[in-house]
Amino acid sequence: MASRRKLKKQISYIAGDLFLASLVEGNNREVIIEVIHEVIGLIPRISHTQPGNVKGYYKKLHEDLNKEIQVVSDELNKTA
Repeated sequence: MASRRKLKKQISYIAGDLFLASLVEGNNREVIIEVIHEVIGLIPRISHTQPGNVKGYYKKLHEDLNKEIQVVSDELNKTA
């Protein structure tokens, strides 16, 4: 259970950092806010794992999280 809590906190910290990035002048706020909503939407997925394929489920969750972070990173690099 501790690893789920840790993962939820990690996602919350990432969303907070993304929010701070949206406040910086020159960044596309709409795209960043959209990605923040998608990142926060990953939190409920942590609590409801698929029985029988827990390892694959969390691997997919991490891939989705990394994909969303990459979208914001690309957007920030475009404007910088």
